[in-house]
Amino acid sequence: MAPGGIMKKGLLAIAVLLILPVYAYGEMMYITDRIEASVRSGKGLAAGSKYLDVVRTGDKVEVLETDGEYARVRLAKGTEGWLHTRYLTATPPKAAPSNANPQDELTILRDEKIKLEQLRDQQMLKIKETEAALENLKAGCADFTKMRAELEKAQQELRLSQDLAAQLTKENEELAQNTRLMWFIFGAVAVLCGFIIGMWLQSLRNRRKPRISF
Repeated sequence: MAPGGIMKKGLLAIAVLLILPVYAYGEMMYITDRIEASVRSGKGLAAGSKYLDVVRTGDKVEVLETDGEYARVRLAKGTEGWLHTRYLTATPPKAAPSNANPQDELTILRDEKIKLEQLRDQQMLKIKETEAALENLKAGCADFTKMRAELEKAQQELRLSQDLAAQLTKENEELAQNTRLMWFIFGAVAVLCGFIIGMWLQSLRNRRKPRISF
């Protein structure tokens, strides 16, 4: 193969490597040809993300890690935060023109706003579903409380019925004992009366019996 062809292939490979957005951890990179970009505590405008600092064209940062379209970087002053990867370049950029327009950053912010609105709608839907589930749970708890109160009332009435039944059983037993005693007394009195009457009648017969004398 001709030396010219080998050289062309080598240059092409180098160009491809420069174009690919591959960022090695700990690699020193530069802010691309933009006016300025915000460094935040979180990825983009996510909930809880706070503004930390700003970087400008040509600033040198250290890439600590990447996550999707964002990279966590360390600034020269030591500040660590998240930055969109489209602001990073492996080579020092050319000086930005005086009439540079931050339109791309506005586009990114609009996209992030749309994502946040979608996330907000999803969270609102989850909140409504959670509130509905909570209302169902409250209704279920109310029904359970009512059923429990009815059960306790039924148990109390059952205990009263059992106590009343036990009392009636005891009274019936006492009444039965008293009845047997009364019948025994009546029987004894009747036998005694019969004996007395019999003796009295026998006495009358003896008095009326004629006496025979010789």
